Amino acid sequence: MKLSIIILNYNSSGFTLDCVESIRKQTQRIDYEVVVVDNGSRPDDFERLLILTELPCLNVVRSQVNLGFAGGNMLGLQVADPASDYYFFLNNDCVLLDDVGSRLVAFMEDNRSVGVCTGQAVNRDGQHEPSFNYYPTLSGKWLGHGLKRWFNPTDYRPRWQPYSEPVEVPVVTGSALFVRATAFWQVGGFDPAFFLYCEEEDLCRRLRERGWKAMLVPDVRFRHLGGGSTRRSLQTEKEYYISLFYYFRKNENGFKLLLLQLFYTLKVGRKAFTSRHFAHLAWFILRGAPGRESLRYWQGLPVIARPLGARFQSTHSFQTL
Repeated sequence: MKLSIIILNYNSSGFTLDCVESIRKQTQRIDYEVVVVDNGSRPDDFERLLILTELPCLNVVRSQVNLGFAGGNMLGLQVADPASDYYFFLNNDCVLLDDVGSRLVAFMEDNRSVGVCTGQAVNRDGQHEPSFNYYPTLSGKWLGHGLKRWFNPTDYRPRWQPYSEPVEVPVVTGSALFVRATAFWQVGGFDPAFFLYCEEEDLCRRLRERGWKAMLVPDVRFRHLGGGSTRRSLQTEKEYYISLFYYFRKNENGFKLLLLQLFYTLKVGRKAFTSRHFAHLAWFILRGAPGRESLRYWQGLPVIARPLGARFQSTHSFQTL
């Protein structure tokens, strides 16, 4: 079996170097490669990644603009080994605590109906962190996940509960998303229209529609440090709702979309009297979270990277996707 590990870097090279070091230390029993995608970082941050080009089985590809999570990972696959059996999309603010790659490959080989899985995340202090999520639905938002659990326990397992055995879940975390290559391409991979959020919900939903299961494998662990490249701000919160409502437009009818828009406007709007931040955000949602205001379109001129030889590749075009 061959595994391709894809890591995105955006102005957070320190996290990336630590992530790669943990992969090289922990991964022992699988043929693997690492592809690091620099997603339009500052020149000084990108320069710190150049040491990686000296390592075996590791490629660095640079985009001159930020392609987002979905676009950046799809770019990484353009230089990954086309013969790979599995892909591991790993956030750069994660550190492997076990031989995650080998053990998840073994699990997937033993469970041929599983299309995507993940291990168990722990936080900086080694405490349990949820590694899966629920599909965003109208009924879940209006009724609450606790009530929905009575009717559909598989899709609404308690997220904070520790599990000792593999369990089927709706959506695995995008921080450490391990997917079977044949299943991934069967559904067309990531949708690059998503820029920062909801990519895993969209992918897991399309995999489920094709009959593939999503699983949590709790005895395989990784540490999720958080804060690798995205800082919370009004604009990043707007970005979340842009992705969320794009997901809803793909999967819900017009009436449900209207009710969801009302729900989120009221949810955020009730805090509008305490902060202009929430007033701006509620108005943004009421306007339909228009994609034209995405961070995707706020980028300046691309930074021209100097060539580094065969092990480094640079691109500036969305057409590579």
